[in-house]
Amino acid sequence: MDQQIVAGLFTLAGALLGGLITLATVRLDRRWGRAKKNIADLCQQVSAFYQLEQLYKEEVATLRANSDGSKPSAKTVMEEMRGRVQELEGQVRPTMTSRAADEIRRHWN
Repeated sequence: MDQQIVAGLFTLAGALLGGLITLATVRLDRRWGRAKKNIADLCQQVSAFYQLEQLYKEEVATLRANSDGSKPSAKTVMEEMRGRVQELEGQVRPTMTSRAADEIRRHWN
C-alpha cells in the first residue's frame, strides 16, 4: 500500500476515535449534570419533609392525650412515628435532619 493511503487511514481512524471519545465525554457530562441536579432536588425535598414532620409532631402532641390524661412531648410522638415507619415493609427508620440534607446539597453543588 502506498504510504499516503496508510497515513490517510490512520488519520481517519484517529479522527473517528477522537470524535467517539468526545461524544462519550459530552454524554457522560450531561448525565452527571442531571444527577447533581437530582441530588440537589432530593435534598431539598428531604429538608422540606423534615420541616413538615416538625409541624406534624407538634400538632399531634397537642391533640393526643396519654392514658393518664397528660400530653406526650413532640419528641415522643416523633420517635413513635419514626418507629412505625420502620415497621413498614421496605422502609428504613428516618434519621436525616434538614441540616444534614442541606449539607449534602451544598457538597454536590
